[in-house]
Amino acid sequence: MSEKKAEEFNKLCVRCIRQCKQPIAIQMLECPRFQPRPFKSEKHRFQQLDLFDDN
Repeated sequence: MSEKKAEEFNKLCVRCIRQCKQPIAIQMLECPRFQPRPFKSEKHRFQQLDLFDDN
């Protein structure tokens, strides 16, 4: 699955943790499914920490 850049999504959708992102051409003022991130971050990544690295 290809990852899309944050510039391709609506500003409201970029701040949301859900996967139903709308394109930047759509002007949204509010969304009933909007769930903000529980922390402040420019980019949200779902990556596991390297706790079990094979080094």
